[in-house]
Amino acid sequence: MQKQIRTRFAPSPTGTPHVGNIRTAIFAYLFAKHNNGKFILRIEDTDQSRSQEGSIQVILDALNWLGLDIDEGVISETEEKGDHSPYTQSKRLEIYKKYAQELIDSKHAYYCFCPQERLTVLREIQKQEKQPPKYDGHCLKLSPKEIKAKLVAKEKYVIRMKIPKGDTVFTDLVKGKITIKNETIDHQVLLKSDGFPTYHLASVVDDHLMEISHVIRADEWLASTPKHVLLYKYFGWDAPKWIHLPIILGEDKSKLSKRHGAVSILDYKKQGYLQDAMVNFLALLGWNPKTNQEILSREELIKQFDTEKINKNNPIFEIKKLNWMNKQYIKNTDPKIIHRLIYELDEISDNAMVFFAKRHVFDKVLELAKDRMEKLSDFEEIASFLWDIPNYRSDILIPKGLDKKQTKANLKIALQLMDKTDLRQTFLDYCDKENIKRGDLLWPLRVAITGQENSPEVFASIDIIGKEEAINRIKIAIQKIT
Repeated sequence: MQKQIRTRFAPSPTGTPHVGNIRTAIFAYLFAKHNNGKFILRIEDTDQSRSQEGSIQVILDALNWLGLDIDEGVISETEEKGDHSPYTQSKRLEIYKKYAQELIDSKHAYYCFCPQERLTVLREIQKQEKQPPKYDGHCLKLSPKEIKAKLVAKEKYVIRMKIPKGDTVFTDLVKGKITIKNETIDHQVLLKSDGFPTYHLASVVDDHLMEISHVIRADEWLASTPKHVLLYKYFGWDAPKWIHLPIILGEDKSKLSKRHGAVSILDYKKQGYLQDAMVNFLALLGWNPKTNQEILSREELIKQFDTEKINKNNPIFEIKKLNWMNKQYIKNTDPKIIHRLIYELDEISDNAMVFFAKRHVFDKVLELAKDRMEKLSDFEEIASFLWDIPNYRSDILIPKGLDKKQTKANLKIALQLMDKTDLRQTFLDYCDKENIKRGDLLWPLRVAITGQENSPEVFASIDIIGKEEAINRIKIAIQKIT
């Protein structure tokens, strides 16, 4: 009988999760849902020096925003759900000590009493001789009697794993069969002198006890996998399936970082990216549905997601692509939802709030602006001319091929036509009747109304600000060009 598919997202609470972290969570979530499995959230906080207060809540906020529902694990800073609790590693220290002792008893691990000073000198020598930094096995030479004496004397120690001779072989579902020479593997510390485990022991023990079927993580952990494979072997446990994801690169082909705009994931929310657009975009960073389809709903992503479509090549984070995708989602999202999300943005000014208080006004403005918005935070900039026309230069009123005198004359014509009912048809009919190029009449009118060279459609703008305000703006434009 096939085991249930169980994946986990296991961040450290060291701040707001970034794009790479969340892409891993999305892949783990989609794979679990595709297979009717479980998605687990575990908090790996064994490095207490790096843990930051409030980080767990920030991680939960990020997952909640993206709609990555947790089936098991940490669900708040004080609550967990599931049959494998606790799901926070700092609450599981006795479990790790037990399994570290098992490895000592089975002679797959050993006590190391080397002081930090000796390790520092060893690393410096290896650096000078251009050797990889690696423990030299010094404490493996200690006799049982010497070890007992040091333990009785309460000397500080760590527990290291032994590395056998030969090769370690494992299969990654993305990269295929991988063989590593054991002589290149360090005698990894498993339990630190403060009683906290390292990532290597804790993640292996937890993944086994929590019945994780597939370990999905970033490529940077591939080098550690041989150690984990050995630990599974030492314990006599079946190892999970390994899936290492290609690293996300910036547009200059270097590893994605803050200089590429890789801000924390919740900053994208603040800027006005929609959750489904963000999930869609990140899902395509290293995974391909093998079709030309780029806009995929949550249901489509879940239905199509499998490991065979994960790419080996490192994907490029293209902000233009994200903006384009977000624009498509904005166009096709219910205006009521857009209304709520824009009101939740921190950057919206009081003037905008007052102007959009009436829903029918907001809906008109949204219809005007949505084809130009790449993110929700663009909304106010696009629409601000409606309540606060900018102090524009008079020369932008003049269409190509006209002069000031002709432009002024056309603005006066526009002023005369403003008393008609159907303004759009009135202006178009006038241009046809008088053999005037539409742009020659409509360009200065649009600039007069919006104060911008590139702006939304003019008659929809007039409908929102009203004829009285429109007439006033045309008069101002005539004065400017005079």
